[in-house]
Amino acid sequence: MAKEKKTTNDSNFVTINNEQIDITKLENDSISYLNHLFDLDKQAKELDFKLQQVRTARAAFLSLFDKSRKKE
Repeated sequence: MAKEKKTTNDSNFVTINNEQIDITKLENDSISYLNHLFDLDKQAKELDFKLQQVRTARAAFLSLFDKSRKKE
């Protein structure tokens, strides 16, 4: 993931790869790429969350499956 975040001191700056960047000085294409980076980071976090849910659900169903076989 790209390392970007808004700084608390000034909302016109972001930090990417340890470099503080003034977004008011960026060209439109750079702003577009930055927005893509932010969105991709958000999607990656959402996918990580969903993957955690899927793994937990799988473990639960595996447990239920094992218990159902012991009844037989």
